[in-house]
Amino acid sequence: MREATFVYKVVPGCEIAADIYRPDDQVVRPGIVWIHGGALITGSRSGIGPAQRDRYLDAGFCVISIDYRLAPETRLASIAEDVRDAFAWIRSEGPRLFQIDPARLAVVGHSAGGYLALLSGYV
Repeated sequence: MREATFVYKVVPGCEIAADIYRPDDQVVRPGIVWIHGGALITGSRSGIGPAQRDRYLDAGFCVISIDYRLAPETRLASIAEDVRDAFAWIRSEGPRLFQIDPARLAVVGHSAGGYLALLSGYV
């Protein structure tokens, strides 16, 4: 497995990052964007369980685990903007940086991440 961390967005005083997990090859793969839970006030991209991550990798996916700014310092509209910007970055930079097919992306999330995954279809 190959693992890397990239900053996908910078806002004043904050770098927002994504962890990329993929098989150690150059095959262009579909991506799964994983969004952490935590009631929008806690949690991080490192919260993806190894068993879940490995299941996706074994199925042939590249896994992209993203962070987003947290409440209450950040309002929901800006959190949704972070998710939207993560997808834009994945589509534009993912093919070059970690060999994903930008036309084949799925999204999953845990708890508040599930809410943001659902919301990602609208933002």
